[in-house]
Amino acid sequence: MTTVDQEGLESWLRKSRILVTVGSGGVGKTTTSIALALLGAKLGLRVGLLSIDPAKRLADALGIPLGSELSPVRLQRQVPGHVEAAMLDQKAVFDDMVRRFAPSTKAADRIFNNSIYKEVSTNLGGPLEYMALAKLETMLSQGRYDLIVLDTPPDTHALDFLARPNILHGFIENGVMSWMIKPFHLAQKLGAGAIFKAGGKVMAGISSITGMKMLKLLAEFLVLMEEVIVGFNRVGREVSVALKRNSTGFVLVSAPTDNAVRSAAYLLQELKTNQYPLLTVIMNRNLPFALQEAAEAWNQSDRHWTEIRPGFEVISRRHRYAATQAGKLAAQAQQLFGKSVPLLLLEEQRQMIHSEESLWQFTDALLKARQYQG
Repeated sequence: MTTVDQEGLESWLRKSRILVTVGSGGVGKTTTSIALALLGAKLGLRVGLLSIDPAKRLADALGIPLGSELSPVRLQRQVPGHVEAAMLDQKAVFDDMVRRFAPSTKAADRIFNNSIYKEVSTNLGGPLEYMALAKLETMLSQGRYDLIVLDTPPDTHALDFLARPNILHGFIENGVMSWMIKPFHLAQKLGAGAIFKAGGKVMAGISSITGMKMLKLLAEFLVLMEEVIVGFNRVGREVSVALKRNSTGFVLVSAPTDNAVRSAAYLLQELKTNQYPLLTVIMNRNLPFALQEAAEAWNQSDRHWTEIRPGFEVISRRHRYAATQAGKLAAQAQQLFGKSVPLLLLEEQRQMIHSEESLWQFTDALLKARQYQG
């Protein structure tokens, strides 16, 4: 293993416009996102940090309120750049999109007052990824940030995120609007009562509206939303292009366990299938490097220190197991993306990441990561 060239890591950050972290739950993906943002600020960059992680870990770590607007992160450590962050709120971003694409303020107000919109914007399952990508497009168009870091949902939810750009720019054709219209087609055939069974949570929220009044509200809703949906289509096309540019890099975070490596291998395949550019793979939570070196020295010795043998045997087994997992992941990444994509090995931290100081310690550890050599 060789230590990562710090200038190389800093060069990645300076050359990238968007960094997207993906990985399974519990591997340190959110912490890595924050560390990349802090490193960017340390280099003097204006960094926008956006979380779509439903566990709200980013908000907890930095004290960022739920909403649609990025707020300055007040760092205790003095750095030449700065970080602004947001933990997305679905309805707040949905409202912003309506304000942006509605033909007039009056039309936007009518949408906000529509009972169907009130329920759809809050309770429709799955659109948080739509909202995140819409927010990403807004951040890119504003030009306020040198670097944007996206912390995605863990594992299977990350796959939803990876699929969203194409779905977003086919917003009507891919079922979102047809899903909302379907209950009303049923109502015409079966009666208004069938609407509530077909519409699930959304329809339960508007169950006090019946018959022709509901159909009238839906018709008004779809007409009012027409230009907003056209806007979503445009956003989807632009985001899809932006995520595949050379200035975008995906960072896959994993850990030396069977489940984490299996999940990472699946995400690697999805990234390749969707033609997203992979910048690096990070394997977090490895034994401290000094302990790894001690275990290797023990394995090469005559092992005659019987009093410490049990402890070193345990350490050696864990070291060999982690090396095996790293080898599997490196082979998969190289097979799909070539040898230019490095696998970085990061030491396990000795404390929970719960404060700015511990985040900076993790950031320093990232700079000291070692590249897997096989």
